[in-house]
Amino acid sequence: MSRFLVGLVAGIALLIPATVFSAGEHQRRFAVELALLAGDSRLLVEEKLSAEKRQWIEGRITSSLNVLPLLARYYLQESGLDEASLLDQIEGLQLRVVGSNALFKAAGEMSQRFPIRFPVDLQQPLDSLTKYQTASDYQQLCLGCHIAPAPDTSVVIGNFGAFARSIPDDEWLARLLGGLRGDSYTAYENPFSDAEISGFYRYIRDELP
Repeated sequence: MSRFLVGLVAGIALLIPATVFSAGEHQRRFAVELALLAGDSRLLVEEKLSAEKRQWIEGRITSSLNVLPLLARYYLQESGLDEASLLDQIEGLQLRVVGSNALFKAAGEMSQRFPIRFPVDLQQPLDSLTKYQTASDYQQLCLGCHIAPAPDTSVVIGNFGAFARSIPDDEWLARLLGGLRGDSYTAYENPFSDAEISGFYRYIRDELP
């Protein structure tokens, strides 16, 4: 499957409404996609990746660049900001080469201007009951894919805790909010509440290898 088709399929999946993005949260959805674009661009520039992982990440970046104009329009409708200015900035991102330092830098700067709004304090450690429930949810819903170590040919991230600790806070939150983005078959978004997301945020970073 070509990178264009991968990006198109994943982009269509991203347009499906998700529970975690309730009505009136277009700014957060837009901010999440920007953070994911910046994070995926960082992986291509800074990390040593297998050919398989690079191909899938390039497809995800293509997806993000394709869907950002639509997400921006939704956001602008509820914010009243200058449409031409923001859409011009996104067009500037689309003109940059996937995997280039220029796209990595521009996406990072734009993501900083549109931070993710999240109402739960992510710095609070988990209490014993929440940790138990989150561990149970992780084992039932996540562990099947996020095995450690993952094969070199897999597009799945193994050693999930180490990966979560190695990336910026906003990028880690965006990856949780954005859901599974590995390929066209798992490109769906999380159905979890903000409180449940905060549990995964801390549990994976604090407890997993």
